[in-house]
Amino acid sequence: MNFTPSSYSILLILMFLEALGLPVPSEVIMPLAGYFSSQGQYDLLGAILVGTIGATIGSFLDYFIALFLGEPILLRYGKYIRLTQANLNKMYLWFNKYGVFAVFFARFLPAVRALISYPAGLAKMNFLRFFIATFAGQFLWNGVLAYVGFLFGRNYSTIVSQIDHLTYIITIILIIALIVVIILYKHNFLKYKR
Repeated sequence: MNFTPSSYSILLILMFLEALGLPVPSEVIMPLAGYFSSQGQYDLLGAILVGTIGATIGSFLDYFIALFLGEPILLRYGKYIRLTQANLNKMYLWFNKYGVFAVFFARFLPAVRALISYPAGLAKMNFLRFFIATFAGQFLWNGVLAYVGFLFGRNYSTIVSQIDHLTYIITIILIIALIVVIILYKHNFLKYKR
């Protein structure tokens, strides 16, 4: 096994950046971590944990930014989009009731995954509940992605051979489709020429 702290640090930083909403997709990072796990460069569970910790720390930052800065900014500029204190209070009530589910399930949705921490912080969602929902959702999502990459790595030669067969089939289908298009084009061209 070839574990290095620096490689885990890179994984942690990338997942932290993804949680901040930067264009660093976990859909690419975690399958790669799983693939490298199959090649002995990571421990699979370790990679999932490190990725989840990075994403959770990034989510904490989003949460605290919204918690401390969100409401004053929204109340100051919200009038331009007809946002009132009453609207915010409704959101707070909704988050107190359903926030755990919203935060957990949002971790499986692209784009929303990085944004859900802001309304949670804005609504002053209980931090322990936020942490549990975030960590559980991130762990499950990252685990699935990493495991897919791991399976790919272990079955790499089989998948590549299947891709070779698939390439031949697709090429034959494209050639047949091209011949059909040429025949139809010539038939229509001759028909209009008469």
